[in-house]
Amino acid sequence: MKMSGLLSRRSTELAGITGTVRHVRAGSPVPRKLGARDVAVLDLNRTSADTARAVVGAGVAAVIHTPRADEQMLPRAAYRVLAQSTIPVLADPDLAEIEDGTRVRIDEGTVYALKGGDQLATARETGPETLLSEADTAETAYVESALAHLANATEFLSLEHPLLLDGEGLPAIDVDFTDRHVVVVTGGEDSESQLADLKPFIKEYRPLLVGVDGGADLLRSARHSVDLVVGSPADVSDEALTDAPALVVPADRDGRAEGLERVSELGIGATTFPAAATARDMALLLAFHGGAEMIVVTGGDRGLEDAFTPAAAPSSTMVDKAVATRLVHADACSTLYRSRGTGLGLALVVLAALVAIAAVVVARDSAQDLLVWAVDAWNTFALWVQGLFR
Repeated sequence: MKMSGLLSRRSTELAGITGTVRHVRAGSPVPRKLGARDVAVLDLNRTSADTARAVVGAGVAAVIHTPRADEQMLPRAAYRVLAQSTIPVLADPDLAEIEDGTRVRIDEGTVYALKGGDQLATARETGPETLLSEADTAETAYVESALAHLANATEFLSLEHPLLLDGEGLPAIDVDFTDRHVVVVTGGEDSESQLADLKPFIKEYRPLLVGVDGGADLLRSARHSVDLVVGSPADVSDEALTDAPALVVPADRDGRAEGLERVSELGIGATTFPAAATARDMALLLAFHGGAEMIVVTGGDRGLEDAFTPAAAPSSTMVDKAVATRLVHADACSTLYRSRGTGLGLALVVLAALVAIAAVVVARDSAQDLLVWAVDAWNTFALWVQGLFR
């Protein structure tokens, strides 16, 4: 279906739709003022049905779907919600970078900047029939991917259940995880920002820091001391390898490991870990069976959106289940600390106010009255602070 049949002329001078770009982020509330003069930019693969209904209810001028690069389409209900509306939908991942508030014009699938008239992108037009057809195709592909992934995960479980359940086959390393907090930093694209957000947590708890592959260099770049590196020496810099107190190199089940020649050249020691698992999974198992109290891991959140993609390791599905009682994702950990920090900040503000009020009381009342007031005020303040952490 051609977009020209769906668009209404909003200007006597320029064809197509004009509107203001409004990004609708996954998991965030829909902008309150979203309306007919706006173009909603969102990723339908990560948009809930409720959010899609809110966008349709706002009567936006158009929707631009911005899937992640090389992302498999998911059978989200948002596609069907938009298919049942009269709102034109375009798809182009490049438009995810366009700034919020930018005024644009859309004409027959081409998006222009209203100011200056520069062409921003030529988007793919998707009418109701296309949306419904693609949603059906995505549903079939998603289920097939899930079945294949879970079959591989089950095969991994049949091979490695002694390792998962009892830690049989874990290498002996000189790192004591007992009752410690552990942060496992992977080389994933989100790990650098997640590590920065974990700074307050790391400062307070002094956890053991484990670098997985490129995560070892991320830790080093952030000026953290690495306690253990797990990964192929080919994916870790010489400096991170030589600085690490302990190095674990993943190996095939028959004991063959890549990169040991480099370890020998650097004159450092290494322990091999034969298992049909990823380096990330090995790090989690070492910490879990080593007695860690809590394990924080960076990288993708492994939600249902990404659980069955080709990049998702079947071993991780089973390993995450094995260590689930102590596993916390970095985003959840840092969010908790941001909330806690806000409460402490409020507490300090209130304490400063109490001090100021006390100064006024000193100037106006007797010492005995000040003592009574101070005791009551302090008790109230202490109870309020305790409530912040319940």
